[in-house]
Formats: sequence, C-alpha cells, structure tokens
Amino acid sequence: MKVIYDNYDITDLVRSVEWSGDLQQVARTLTVTLINTANGISPLLAFKNGKIIRFFDDKELFRGFLFKIDKNQAGEVTLTCYDANVYLLKNADTMKFVKKKASEIIKHICSTFKIPIGPIADTGYVIPKHIFREKTLAEMSFTALTTTRKHNGRRFFISNNLGKFTLAEMKVPNAKLIIESGRNLLSLSVSESIEETKTRVKVIGGTDKKPVTVTVQNDSLARQYGVMQHVERADEKLNKAQLQKLASQLLKDMGKVATDMTLESLGINEITAGSVIQVYNKMTGINGTYYVNSDTHHYENGVHTMSLNISSSPNLAEVAYEEA
Repeated sequence: MKVIYDNYDITDLVRSVEWSGDLQQVARTLTVTLINTANGISPLLAFKNGKIIRFFDDKELFRGFLFKIDKNQAGEVTLTCYDANVYLLKNADTMKFVKKKASEIIKHICSTFKIPIGPIADTGYVIPKHIFREKTLAEMSFTALTTTRKHNGRRFFISNNLGKFTLAEMKVPNAKLIIESGRNLLSLSVSESIEETKTRVKVIGGTDKKPVTVTVQNDSLARQYGVMQHVERADEKLNKAQLQKLASQLLKDMGKVATDMTLESLGINEITAGSVIQVYNKMTGINGTYYVNSDTHHYENGVHTMSLNISSSPNLAEVAYEEA
C-alpha cells in the first residue's frame, strides 16, 4: 500500500485507507487517516485542499483531489478525496440537446468543463430532445442514460480511470471473481423483495387532445403478486410501435423480484461498483452471478477487507427526464 500526496510519499504516516464507490454516484472516494506529527507538538506536513492524491496497492487504484481536511490537537488527520468526476457534481448549467445520443451529450458536457475523457461507449439510442435548466452535469448525464435505458434496455455506468472520465456498458460476462463460504466470505445478509416490482406498465404518448396509450402486462407475475401498475408519459413524437417497445422494455426492467445483499469478505482490488461477481453460500441459498452496486475497501495494518452491496440487477441511478 502506498499513498502519495502532491508528490510526497506519506505512506509511513498512514494508519488506514478507505476506497469506495457507488453506482448512484459519479465519483469514487478515498479517505486517508494518518498521524501528522513526530513530536506531538507540531505538524509534519501542511495539507492543502485541491492537491492531487494517489493511492496504490500493487498498482495505482485512485487518482483524485483533496476536498476536505479534518485534524485535531493530537495530530490526527483525515483526508477526504474524490476523483475528477466530482466536477460533474460541482458544476451546473443550462443546456439543450436535440437528436443526440447520451454518449454525445456526456462528451459535450465533459469537453465544455474540461473534464479529461477516457473511453466512452456508444450508447446507441438517439434522444429526440433534452432541455436541462440549472441542472448539475451529473443530473444531465444520469438523465440521458436513464432515457437510453428505457428505450433500448442497455445499461451504462460512469467511472474514472487514472483521472479520466469513462463510460462503459454493463454486461454480464462469465464472472471470474468469486466470493464463497470457507474461502473469502466473512458475512452475508440477503433480502428478497417485491416492493418495487411492477406487473403492468401503461405508457401514454401523443397529445392531451389525442393521447395514444399502450398497456402491457406480465400475466404470470400478476397472478402471483397481483396487479401493480407503472404509468409513464412518453415523448409525443413516438408512434404506437415505439410506445409498445418502450412499455415492453419498462416491464422487463420492472417485472422482477429484487434480490439485495450485503456482504463482507477479504479484499479484492478488482471488485468495485459495476463489477460482476459470483457468490456462493449454502445457508442463504445464494449461488450465482450478481452485480456490485457499491463497494468500500478498507486497508489497515496490512489487512485488506471489503464491504459490498450486490443485487441480481444493477442499482443504477435513475433520473427521469422532465420537460423544462
């Protein structure tokens, strides 16, 4: 483990490090706890907000900026840092996009505010129109991705790699990262819920004077759980076939029993929010592939552990578009 502050190696001062992320957030967080004194009287370093912080564990895992400094009379210091994606939260603007993909919207946003860009996946769906008024760049990005997901079913997540914004499609490959009892699993709790399940979806298009309505239902789920209907207003320019496709995609996404899990295990640096992993535990009956929604890695005294929230479907940020 190594921590670099503004080109100074401060590893010997560090007590512990937490490195975390969440699919609901645009930026990952690094929290460093350290002792900044040799004599208990004066500090060794004068930490300043805005400086670059880097964290290594075999390889560089985090590169970001110091945003908060907490310190006390005993010389104990906690540094809170975020990667460069934090500037999507720290900036707001008014923008209009016509016939643009979410990937094109995000590229424009990052370029305008000089946020370094890495690989950006092509999101495919062309959004007819999105007008954003006094919205943060994060809200704009999540809204465009939510609209895309509703229309083509493709899921994308935001991350940052060594200082550069990235957008990747979330797929389900053969998960090679495994957590199981008797190997690396420390604890596991499981929740299965139909609280957010929908068995019927109604989509309303057209105009107020000439509405076009499409309704689709999962008969099997409706018999099992009852009718639970979602209603959504769609772009008035969509034809009936497009409304049917949208309704079917919404029902596919919403017509599921949610399986949500929290686990603790020995740490694996490759497992972060957006990862796909395999989990095996006989007591809870968990045996399969799951998405990582959030992760917190803890490093202290040479021991690396992690806490994960995982689920059968990724818990991506949902920001519905509202006509400005």
